[in-house]
Amino acid sequence: MANKVEFGISQLHVGTYTVDDQGNVTLGAPYHQKGAVSFSPEEQSELTNFYADNIVYWSGYSGGSFEGDLEVAKFDDAFKTAFLGYRALADGGLANVKNATKPSVYIAFQVEGDAESRRVIMYNASLGAITREFATIEEEKEPATETLAVTVTGDNATGVSMASYKPGDAGYDTLFTAPTAPAFAAESE
Repeated sequence: MANKVEFGISQLHVGTYTVDDQGNVTLGAPYHQKGAVSFSPEEQSELTNFYADNIVYWSGYSGGSFEGDLEVAKFDDAFKTAFLGYRALADGGLANVKNATKPSVYIAFQVEGDAESRRVIMYNASLGAITREFATIEEEKEPATETLAVTVTGDNATGVSMASYKPGDAGYDTLFTAPTAPAFAAESE
């Protein structure tokens, strides 16, 4: 039974996405970043019109990449070090280093639905800088969250930017432990 609606986000995992000189993709071990609040990837598409005979002769959309914000309660220090280029200081502090080299990553997570949970993976993503707000405590304590800009380019070899799995799919059970690079199923003739 397919979902009629989906809601929530949990089980946020991030890992490195590397491509060697031959174009082979390796997905690094997934890191479980706890405290997922929201993720808002929006597909970026652009209309292209080709004019001939004084009319729009051909029209089509290009797309497949995504941009959005990933919001969590608080990004772990291990996450910052592994994926955002933060470095430990000699006195024990953790430093945000300007112009730090950041690896390309994949992002995997789970959404719930009225019938079943689904798991989603997005390939070849770039992470921006963490934004947060420090505010005084007023009448009620309100937790502050941290947000990270995300751009998903997609897998260069296959063009796959996002894939989703339902329970029973081969990739569902291993998505958060040993995800694989995208590969299309063989087409039968």
